[in-house]
Amino acid sequence: MMPVFAGLTAALLALALVIGQTIVAQRDARDLAMTEGDTLLALNALMSAMLNGETGQRGYLLTQRPDYLAPYTSAKTGRDRAMQRLRDISVRAGDARFQADLKRLDGMTDAKFAEMDRSVALARAGYRDQALALIQADFGKMQMDAIRREITRMSLEKAQRRRVAFASAETFEGRLLPLIGVLSLAILALIYAGFRAERSRSLTQAEADQAAALREANARVELLARELNHRVKNLFSVILSIVALSGRKPASAREVVDDIRARIRALSLAHSASQGGYGTSTTELGPLIVKTMEPYADGAGTRVRVGGPRLELPARMITPLGLIVHELATNAVKYGALSEPEGTVEIAWAVEDGAQLALVWTEIGGPEVTGASANAAPSTGFGSQMTSLAASQLGGTIEREWPAGGAIARLKFPLPSDRDEIGKA
Repeated sequence: MMPVFAGLTAALLALALVIGQTIVAQRDARDLAMTEGDTLLALNALMSAMLNGETGQRGYLLTQRPDYLAPYTSAKTGRDRAMQRLRDISVRAGDARFQADLKRLDGMTDAKFAEMDRSVALARAGYRDQALALIQADFGKMQMDAIRREITRMSLEKAQRRRVAFASAETFEGRLLPLIGVLSLAILALIYAGFRAERSRSLTQAEADQAAALREANARVELLARELNHRVKNLFSVILSIVALSGRKPASAREVVDDIRARIRALSLAHSASQGGYGTSTTELGPLIVKTMEPYADGAGTRVRVGGPRLELPARMITPLGLIVHELATNAVKYGALSEPEGTVEIAWAVEDGAQLALVWTEIGGPEVTGASANAAPSTGFGSQMTSLAASQLGGTIEREWPAGGAIARLKFPLPSDRDEIGKA
């Protein structure tokens, strides 16, 4: 790409230079053409005035008719105007050589009109023969020939300067067209190179995205496999705990079996609820927690207490929240308050500042936890990692403490800003 960019930059600079030179040359040629055109017109006017003056002079001498003096006098006025016009042009152009030529031409025309004035004056005084003798001496003709040659020379010089200026402009224009062609090819090459580079970059990016997606999918599959293994183990532990808890009641074998069957069925419903809102857009928080905790609750409602305002959450939040509650319940059954006959669990939640849900899980009456305190670090096992991951999926955090004879877990996460997703009583 760099050689193409360098070539394109050089072509653009060269094009800008040639365009600038062409514009300057065309402007100079146009200005020069106007100046030289005005000069040629003034020289023609001067020549016409001199010819008209000579015609009037000779007509008067030959016919003695005064009406011939009118064009003679008019020619003198035209000669003065033409010379003044030429002087103005030379000053504007700053042409010293032309100014010198004009000075010489002015002297020549003055001498010619002086010669014609003498002959006209002699004829007016009655010396017509002497006036004709001046004409026949050819002095006046030589003066007019010299003026004609000088004006012709000056006109040719001006015409030549015009041709040189136009030729220079055409030269620059001739350079401009090939350079525009080169620039067009460079632009096409740049577009092609850019297309190739973008295509290559897109392919590389697509491959990188596919690789990243594959890595993410593999990680997700691995996490799901670990989660499945963990949940299967927990389910067996929970089922064993349900059997043990049910067996502690003084009842007949049939009643114990029915109690175990009911608890396992409730566990199945809680497991299904934790997998996300049954295809609905929202799910109410209270019934979700009650259903998840149903396998561990007693009929009197003293072993597991659930309370909080009515709150509907979007279905996307149900799975991570159900996983957290299920994991906390499993740990309570295996190691915490629900592993003791008199242990209880209280689950309460509230909305803080109208934008954040705070859920507190409190266990009371559990076994003493050795080596743990209120400031102890949480476990780094898979269950703890899964609850932390689920909390992060909610955009929140979970903190745990282990006071004497119990456990406390505090879950906080932001509520959706879309009020269509949330309903409150």
